[in-house]
Amino acid sequence: METLAAMDAKLAALRQGYECSCGQTHHLSIADIEVAHNVLARIPDRLRALGLEGPVHLIADTNTQAAAGAQVADALRQAGFSVSETVFATPDKALVPNEPVLARLFIEVPITAEVLIAVGAGTITDLVRFAAYKMGKPFVSVPTAPSMDGYASAVSPLIVGGFKRTFTASPPRAIYADLDVLCKAPMWMIVAGFGDLVGKYTARADWELSRIINDEYFCQSSLDLMAAALELCTSNPEGLSRREPHLIQGLMEGLILSGIAISMAGNSRPASGAEHQLAHYWEMRSLQENCHFHLHGTKVGVATPLVLSIYNRVLGFDPSTIDLGSLADSHQGPEKVEAAVRTHYGSMAEEILAESHGKRLTWNARKERIGLIQSKWEEIRRTLAWLPSAEAVTEMLTRAGAESSPEGLGLPDEWVKDALMYARHLRSRYTVMDLAAELGI
Repeated sequence: METLAAMDAKLAALRQGYECSCGQTHHLSIADIEVAHNVLARIPDRLRALGLEGPVHLIADTNTQAAAGAQVADALRQAGFSVSETVFATPDKALVPNEPVLARLFIEVPITAEVLIAVGAGTITDLVRFAAYKMGKPFVSVPTAPSMDGYASAVSPLIVGGFKRTFTASPPRAIYADLDVLCKAPMWMIVAGFGDLVGKYTARADWELSRIINDEYFCQSSLDLMAAALELCTSNPEGLSRREPHLIQGLMEGLILSGIAISMAGNSRPASGAEHQLAHYWEMRSLQENCHFHLHGTKVGVATPLVLSIYNRVLGFDPSTIDLGSLADSHQGPEKVEAAVRTHYGSMAEEILAESHGKRLTWNARKERIGLIQSKWEEIRRTLAWLPSAEAVTEMLTRAGAESSPEGLGLPDEWVKDALMYARHLRSRYTVMDLAAELGI
């Protein structure tokens, strides 16, 4: 395992900035990262080493305050820092990163605060990242669970108007993840992180697919960052259920590196594909119907075998056998697709239609796409030969103690069928679901 400690040279090179073979100049703005035991006690000294010595505003929720927030606040006060706090009460339900929650945060952060400290997992980190960006203040991430891959990213998924939207935000100035805290995280949060990490299989495949078909920008270096951690965790999933520290560390590092990969690529392509589109769809339905089905990473994990099933079927298909006449007869043009999307998404349809305009094809455009795919087919199959089977990933999830099927999460069959039909319209991003639709599979 190439741990984060062994990757110091790579991270140092990123901080200096370098010209990548992908044609981009990569730069890492995160000045300090540590995943180790007893990190919380060292946070005051590490902040001062970064030149952050002024007032601190700490943000947590009821659970993360008990897990680490109170200890961080005490350590800072004992070291002479001025500390104010926002602690969201979450006794009965999950914190939703929506407008009222953001408003409270903006109201309570003092103008004098020099740095914001996010103590928590996905929701807390996304809220603070966005607030820090809007306020022009640095923030420090103190993860309390290896539950998601957004700790190092520069975007915030928030719920605005009942719709999950991704906003530009600030990457953290530093990330301090204490293994003693991470190993005590609820198991459902640990397996959510594993599900998020497993989703990188299909995210990578979708990016490679679009590179071949659409000549989309592609950066292998960003994917290589996560490879070692993914290999470690998927080779011994049972160790996560036993809370083995080196595997919890590997999982946390993989999730942090995923966020760094996103920053390198300039978008979430290295970490997000069709599996995330399915998860986002289920989250939107959850909000609309006031049902909550597990963490985002758990849904990503469950979605990954579904997407791999599509890949397994598509890659076994022979596009030279396509009957264009039959496809032409059944083709739904832009107007019909738009009408179906409007009916399905209702008040959210306008924004979704604007996002996925390029996916509503005339028959002539689709026929040209099919010809292009046919000409690239051998390259597609050769490039994606590394993909694991749906069954292999299902087994990984099961061995880790994670849910591996929509049924296991309690997702209604209707939600699953609708997601497979309509989730691809949530993003302009090209995935295997678009390929399958174009080929009529």
